[in-house]
Amino acid sequence: MWLPAVTITPPEAEPVLLAAAKQYLRIDAADGSFDNEIETYIAASRAEVERITNTRLITQVVVLQSGSLADLEHLPIGPVQSIEALNYVDSTGDEQLLPDADYALVASGLDGKIIRPKGVTWPTIADRADAVRVTATVGYGAAGSDLPRDLYFVVLRAIRAKFDGSELAIEHMLVNHRIWMS
Repeated sequence: MWLPAVTITPPEAEPVLLAAAKQYLRIDAADGSFDNEIETYIAASRAEVERITNTRLITQVVVLQSGSLADLEHLPIGPVQSIEALNYVDSTGDEQLLPDADYALVASGLDGKIIRPKGVTWPTIADRADAVRVTATVGYGAAGSDLPRDLYFVVLRAIRAKFDGSELAIEHMLVNHRIWMS
């Protein structure tokens, strides 16, 4: 079972630029009176979409922890761009780094897993909930233009709902962009 992901390098940008949000909200570009509020709504909307979908929209580095190497068969976050490190706590309680040659990332879209190459035997790990630690770079890309267009639109709709103080059935809009965990 996976523990909640921890972001160690946050995204360098938001998926929606302030100017694009203001245009969508039909606010004059020169009117700066709502800028702080809109920037807060942009960040909150990104966080809400990421929480619901178990994804990261803009490239960032996260740490995932689990108690079993078997959990690597289904990574709980995506889209995974690369694995930076795979650490584990061995049966004596010492932290070890698994060599890059002893695992491979298999990722397509939102599905990601780490496999062991043929002929490789994985080590025995400690019996604890955080025995396996994966440091991964995740996200669709460095800018909002890297997101699928319908997902970008959901973020815009969430910003508008927050700005207007209205409800949005966002879960239904995100069904096809979710990583489902059992």
